[in-house]
Amino acid sequence: MKHLKTLTLLGWIAMCCAKTYAQVPSVTVDPSRHGNLAAAQDNLVQAFERISEAQRDNNSHLGGHAQRAKELLFQASQEIGLAADQADANEGAQAAPPPVQQSASAPPSQPAPPQQPANISGTWTIYAYNVSQPGSSLKQVEISQDGNILSGKFRGPHQRGHLQGWISGNHVEFSTDTRDVLTFRGEITSDGMSGMYGVHGQHAPWRAQRN
Repeated sequence: MKHLKTLTLLGWIAMCCAKTYAQVPSVTVDPSRHGNLAAAQDNLVQAFERISEAQRDNNSHLGGHAQRAKELLFQASQEIGLAADQADANEGAQAAPPPVQQSASAPPSQPAPPQQPANISGTWTIYAYNVSQPGSSLKQVEISQDGNILSGKFRGPHQRGHLQGWISGNHVEFSTDTRDVLTFRGEITSDGMSGMYGVHGQHAPWRAQRN
């Protein structure tokens, strides 16, 4: 009986850890280039949020199937991103001009260095309108950046947790790993960031300034 209780406790801890560190899907596809793929990723994000709500309503007693569904949604979002990358590669191959013939005396041209993404590491204060009622609220994020990959911490009026996202050029997107998943999308400017954020299928404007 003692061993049975121990195994039950370990199983419960493993289930909680899996829920805590579930990877959150996000919209990584540029909607101006691939509208259908970006819309598909947005649907995956909304489905992920609905499953999280179902887990809370059922105290995560769903036999592990809901958690597996969330993992598959994240994998599907990654595959959609790869599909968009392949579409971009196909378009680039079709539009590539013929190679320029260089004279024997001309030195070979050097490829341009890749453009570095903007650095948004640090602590930011987010001023966000509420999605379900008049008014606004303050939120704070601590962002760490590794190339174009973002991670960090989120703190809001009613919840806090980790965040993860990405940056491409001046476009930024990140989602919170919290009870109510918030997804922020926007553009980086000289004086901060701004855009739209979503929760439970509703959206509202936000802007942020570095502290």
